[in-house]
Amino acid sequence: MKDQPFNKTSFTGFILAGVLLINSCSVSRTARLNRDYSARQNLTYLASDALAGRLPGSKGDSLARYYIRQELLRNKVSLLFQEGFQEIPFSRSRFTGENTRIIFNEQAFTPGNDLALLSFSSADTVAAQVVFAGYGITQADDSSSWNDYEGIDVRNKWVMLLSGYPQIEDSAGIHRTYWEDFDKAMLARDNGASGVIFVSGSNAGREDPLVLFDSLAGSIGIPVFQIRRRIADILLAGKNTKVSLLESDMAKMKKPISFALEDSLYAVSDIRQLKGKTYNIAGFIEGSDPVLKNEFVVIGAHYDHLGIGGRNRSSRMPDTLAVHNGADDNASGVTVLLSLAEKMNRDRIRFRRSVIFVAFGGEETGLLGSKQFVASPPVDLQKITAMVNLDMVGRLDTSKGLQVSGIGTSLEADSLVRMANKTTNLKLSMSPEGFGPSDHASFYGKDIPVFFITTGAHEDYHTPFDDVEDINFQGLNQVTGFAFSLTEEIANNLSALHFREAGPKTSNSAARRFKVTLGFMPDFSDQTIDGVRVEFVTKGKPADLGGIKKGDIITAINGLAVHNIYDYMYRLSKLSAGETVSVEIMRNNTKEILLIQL
Repeated sequence: MKDQPFNKTSFTGFILAGVLLINSCSVSRTARLNRDYSARQNLTYLASDALAGRLPGSKGDSLARYYIRQELLRNKVSLLFQEGFQEIPFSRSRFTGENTRIIFNEQAFTPGNDLALLSFSSADTVAAQVVFAGYGITQADDSSSWNDYEGIDVRNKWVMLLSGYPQIEDSAGIHRTYWEDFDKAMLARDNGASGVIFVSGSNAGREDPLVLFDSLAGSIGIPVFQIRRRIADILLAGKNTKVSLLESDMAKMKKPISFALEDSLYAVSDIRQLKGKTYNIAGFIEGSDPVLKNEFVVIGAHYDHLGIGGRNRSSRMPDTLAVHNGADDNASGVTVLLSLAEKMNRDRIRFRRSVIFVAFGGEETGLLGSKQFVASPPVDLQKITAMVNLDMVGRLDTSKGLQVSGIGTSLEADSLVRMANKTTNLKLSMSPEGFGPSDHASFYGKDIPVFFITTGAHEDYHTPFDDVEDINFQGLNQVTGFAFSLTEEIANNLSALHFREAGPKTSNSAARRFKVTLGFMPDFSDQTIDGVRVEFVTKGKPADLGGIKKGDIITAINGLAVHNIYDYMYRLSKLSAGETVSVEIMRNNTKEILLIQL
């Protein structure tokens, strides 16, 4: 190289450029370290013992939502709803009230020592005659016949039933699908009974234990009691018999015994509800395009968890009362959501469409938050081009990769996901279905394309061992990078995504429980209607072929009432492949009857 004369100005510029480059690298590294610290700080707080598992309606739930809103505000996210909060009222629990009692021939019997309410009982006061109807079974097939209701009228009466099944040869196999208390109570209700009283036979043992009331169960519409055998014997005394004699007589004769008692019985089933409130936390960053900013991409993650667990909280360790911190489920998803808000705040110009951030409450108790969001949305649902759901994203295993569902819910999804992954180069496991056990299902039910991002389940899922120590924070950053790129691709796509159906995936457990399926997704959360609302209909399945549509409310099957999801599941469990059933629906406030071939 030819020698050049020394130029002081050029040399100074060179030094200054070097200093700026070093400073730039230093600033970049500092910013990255700050972001890493911020993510770790957010997740550690949300999954801390101080929040006690973030049970909806609890103090920990409240602390979490205020923290999330504070973080959104810190990143200049404009709040939606009432200062960022969308209220979600719900029933925290049901419990037996102090007025619960049975009075028979001036003798009063009360909960604890004498009786208990069954979990599916309704609250009511009933004074009526009592009919003893054996085991409460009606069955007739090629191998056997048993009808406890033959020759008796139970309309507007109390029905007293033995729990279990007749103690005759092979009866367990013959009657197994009929001897659950819930099935018997439903059959009694279908026969017109005003209420049901169960008593345990000798198969329950000498202790004759009373059932525990499940505070989260639903009602079948009539009161349902359990009484101890000694109380039942008092009721039967007028007929000179007792429970043990009726049991042995039916076993010897191998046929039912049913009869009406002379005296009436007065009973109060006092069931009370403890109401609660939780909230969605939502805000948005406005898009940079003057036209497309009126369209939206929703990024969601639920922030609630199971509290301290227990039998009514879907814990996988129901006998262990301990804080279920839910670090992966789903403090991880909320942490990524907050990291995305921070990142998008710095790069607003890159997003042509607006982005809504929403932390959902009440996901673990039936997708309450996402259901509320789509029922009372802050923007026109038709303006939402896609929903990205982050649930359990904290345990990335690069050998297994990242799971992304919903690829079949829009024409563009597959190419958008592949484009987004060019920046992160993660191994992806993609699946088409739009329905799944998380908040994206609520949006899919409203014909909105969805992307469900998760690193998958693990052995600590829904246990007290889902802690911060097992979070892969480097992997969490990779998930954040992928979600950022995906949101950018969606927000900047030339047109809104084109929705298409990718039907719900039937779970193995559902297949084992039911012999048939109608092929629709019911709305499990709406308990305000009389019936079951159809959330989504799978193409080609019996419901679709028979004319059932999204939004229909099913009120009866084969003429038998369907008041709620419990009624529906009971009716469904009694159907068989090949049957043609009549399904009564309400559509636009008009009753229709459809014939469905199973």
